[in-house]
Amino acid sequence: MPFLDNLSDLIWSLPTVLLIISVGIYYTIRLRFPQVRWLGQMLRTVRKSLFGDGENRFRVLSTALAATVGTGSVAGVATAITLGGAGAVFWLWVSAFLGMAVSFAEGVLSIEYRDGKKGGIMYAIRDGMGEGFLAKLYAFFTVLASFGMGGMVQSNSAAEAIRLESGISPAAVGLALALLTAACLFSGRDFTGRVSSIMMPILTVIYIFAVTAVIVVNFYKLPAVFGTIFRSAFGLRPIAGAAIGISVREAVSVGFKRGVFSNEAGLGTTAAIHAGSGLTPREQGLMNMFEVVVDTFVICTLTALAILASGATETGLDGALLVSAACESVFGDFSGTVIALCTAGFATATIIGWSKIGLSAAEYLSERSVLLYKLALTTAVFTGAVVSLSAAWKVSDIFNGLMVFPCVGALWGLRKVVVRQV
Repeated sequence: MPFLDNLSDLIWSLPTVLLIISVGIYYTIRLRFPQVRWLGQMLRTVRKSLFGDGENRFRVLSTALAATVGTGSVAGVATAITLGGAGAVFWLWVSAFLGMAVSFAEGVLSIEYRDGKKGGIMYAIRDGMGEGFLAKLYAFFTVLASFGMGGMVQSNSAAEAIRLESGISPAAVGLALALLTAACLFSGRDFTGRVSSIMMPILTVIYIFAVTAVIVVNFYKLPAVFGTIFRSAFGLRPIAGAAIGISVREAVSVGFKRGVFSNEAGLGTTAAIHAGSGLTPREQGLMNMFEVVVDTFVICTLTALAILASGATETGLDGALLVSAACESVFGDFSGTVIALCTAGFATATIIGWSKIGLSAAEYLSERSVLLYKLALTTAVFTGAVVSLSAAWKVSDIFNGLMVFPCVGALWGLRKVVVRQV
């Protein structure tokens, strides 16, 4: 669809990428490389949340991971390699490294400006910067993003994976996911946290085992794989001059888009979930960093290495099917079922996690819009299952990009609040 292509390219043009990079570099330098210096503190904080004094903290962490560790870590990585080449993986790493510092800042602001158990970057914009209109604009963009990244892309990836593995129609899968979404949205209990705390650990362990096995079998290819990633990232390949520039630009753009889609650093989305964590601002910032590590440096990296080392890129497939092809080279046809189930599970968990994020934004805009939002998200989940993969991703990229601008504005405007945590 040319219109969606052009709009996505416009929103994710060089200025947007530079905006994310600049705020990431600022916090990395100003906080004196927290990605390295605070690793020990981060792990101690994670242990406190997992094994400490509250089941609620584990649910909050599970819900936040559910919102970030979705199909972006599976289908998103595969699509990044397809569109931007192996070099996109390097820029995804750069995005994640800078994103750790950005996520720390978002975590701090989510606690500093929470309103009771309610929170989100919109509260930081309103109460910290005094910008009521900008806060509402951010909340509106968050609602839109929940339809794209939180709904359509997830159901699309799940439906496609299940269709090709079992023959079940996308409409049937979409209907099942829509009903589950409705149950989550209209339930008066903490359905989101309960489901996420059960699904995420199981799915993550199964998926990591599968892709790690592919990497181990193809271990001898890893030096060549890393060489390809770095050469492609900087255009160090025998390509005509103009084509090199285009290749590098695509790798950078796709790498950053998929990085933001996967770990959500620079969007501020999980701040709405973290408001109920019970942690201090600094502790929550460290937990945010941990989410980026798990999502990108563990799951996305394992996915990329499995795809490239197995030679699955030669199959001409895309999305979760590319990951299935990589696993089939080791486990045979059975692995297709496993990856399909993992993809559907991750998608479901992300839909559930994002339903809470979107609902918080809708409530901020107007209590009267809550019912309409619940119905709209349920519809978006079903619609995503039956539209094309390309259209679903483009819509998601557009809505994600719109969230960047007010969020980065808050990160710049409230930087002194964050820096006090040093």
